[in-house]
Amino acid sequence: MLQWLLATLHLLALGCGLGAIAARGRNLADQPDAPAWQRSLRANNWWRLALCLWLASGLPMLGQHPEQLWMTGRLPPVALAKLLGCLLLFMQEWRSLSLLHQCRERLERGRLPADELRSRLYRASRRQLALLLLLLLLSTAWHTGLFNTP
Repeated sequence: MLQWLLATLHLLALGCGLGAIAARGRNLADQPDAPAWQRSLRANNWWRLALCLWLASGLPMLGQHPEQLWMTGRLPPVALAKLLGCLLLFMQEWRSLSLLHQCRERLERGRLPADELRSRLYRASRRQLALLLLLLLLSTAWHTGLFNTP
């Protein structure tokens, strides 16, 4: 029962995160005005909440079936790819923290962030969206047993 609830929360967080990253990128696609920047930052808050829920629900699920994680004494290739994808996603999020902080500061002063910040955040949003979709594919492949041969 607990595994089912964690899996449900995990999928809900994934869907919320996908939507939030897509909204953040969509709001930054053209030359945004102040309300578009505010929507983008609000979408980023939703993304961070979804990321926390995704981690909080995903980590306990790893410990529920350790035999799935370690087959024949080593990590299955799909699981390794998923872990590397998660690491890349978190590195992208870490890099965007300072950019978002700069944007918030400029907006608080009544100035729009520079176009360079907008384009960097837009590209980061697209990369994170692609990584999240790749992680979804890897997760379904892993849990169905596809490519799990050692």
